[in-house]
Amino acid sequence: MAIDPVCKMNVEPEKATAKAEHAGQVYYFCSDTCHKTFTADPEKYTSGTAPADHSCCGGHK
Repeated sequence: MAIDPVCKMNVEPEKATAKAEHAGQVYYFCSDTCHKTFTADPEKYTSGTAPADHSCCGGHK
């Protein structure tokens, strides 16, 4: 199980909507929105300080 770095949702890598590599690490995403948000500013989401951004879905349960 992986964690979407944007919304912090658990994502199964084999079912992820998208993936991206940054600084030698692969990240998996629950939606295209999270993927686009991440690729626009990956440092923001890899620093560990960004709060969960639920704009991809309005909030996960």
